[in-house]
Amino acid sequence: MNKDWLAGVMVVAMMQAYGPVGRAEAQPPDATGDAPIRAPSRPVSMPFVLRDNLVTIDTLINNRPQRAVLDSGAGSLVIDRSMVRKLGLGEGTSVGDVAAAGGQTEQLRPIDIESLTVGPLHFAHVAGHSVNLGQLSASAGFPVELLVGAPAFRHGAVTVDYRKRRVTFGPSGSAPACAAPIPLRIVENVPVVDVDVRTTPGAEPVRLKLVVDLGTRHNAMMVGGPFLRSEAGLALMRSGRARKVGHGVGGAVQGNVARIAALQAGAFQAADVEVALTSGAAAFEAGIVDGSLGMPLWGKGVITFDYPARQLCIAR
Repeated sequence: MNKDWLAGVMVVAMMQAYGPVGRAEAQPPDATGDAPIRAPSRPVSMPFVLRDNLVTIDTLINNRPQRAVLDSGAGSLVIDRSMVRKLGLGEGTSVGDVAAAGGQTEQLRPIDIESLTVGPLHFAHVAGHSVNLGQLSASAGFPVELLVGAPAFRHGAVTVDYRKRRVTFGPSGSAPACAAPIPLRIVENVPVVDVDVRTTPGAEPVRLKLVVDLGTRHNAMMVGGPFLRSEAGLALMRSGRARKVGHGVGGAVQGNVARIAALQAGAFQAADVEVALTSGAAAFEAGIVDGSLGMPLWGKGVITFDYPARQLCIAR
C-alpha cells in the first residue's frame, strides 16, 4: 500500500480537491480495523449542525469535548496539528506528504487516540493521523480541528438526514429499506461507487469510480484525472465555464463547471447534474478513483452508508 496515496484519500474529505498520488488496492471485505468497544444494538440518533455544508457533531476525544466534522471521505481520524499539541499527543514519523492542490504539501503523521466517543459509538486506542488543517478551516469559515472518518462508518449503518439535521448510528441492516440501492465497495477505508455518466442526452455512458464524500461540500460531483483527457471529458470541459471549484490543504483549486445530462449508480438516477472538472486534484490523477460525489447531490434529503452490507442509499 502506497502511503502517499493513502494520505490523500484520508484527506479526500477535505476535497474540493485534495490528495496525493500513488497506487492502492481495494481492501478485502474483512479489513475493517478496530471495532468499537461500545456500539448500539438498535439505531440511535443525534443532532448535527450544518456549517458550510459540512456535518459537524459533538464528540469526546480523550474525554475532552470536541466539535468534529463527520466525513466519509476520510479514511481515518484526521486531527489538526494544533489540536495534537492541546491534547498532548505524541506524533510518529511522517508516513508521507499530502500533495495538495495549491502547490503546498503537508506532512501526515500517525497518532494514537486513547478514547473516542461519537454519539453511541465508543472506541479505545484509535489510530489517527495529524496534518495541518488550517487551509480547510480558512475555507470553511470555522475551525476544523477533527475529521471523523472511517471509524464511525465501517462497523454499521450511518444515516445522515439533512432535512431533520439528524445523524443515526445503528447495526448493519438497521436502516429503512432502500428504494434505489447502490452497490458500495471500500477502497483504503473510503466508500467508492461505480457511476455511469451521460455527458449529453444521446451520449454513450462513461463509467467512473467516485468516492462518496460528505466533505465534497460545494459540488454534486467532482471529476479529474484520465477522464478529462478522454474525448468525452474534453468535450465536457469545453462546454463548461472556468471557476474556482474548491479549496484544499494547499490553497484554491481552479477548474471548469459544466452540466451532464444524467448519472446512474446502481438503481439511483439523477438528471441535469452540475459537475466540477479539475486537474488540480492529484488523488484523481493516480487513476484509483476518478472523482467524488458530494453533498449537493443528497443535501436536501437523506444518505445512508452501510459498509458491512456494501450498500449506499440516497433518497433525494
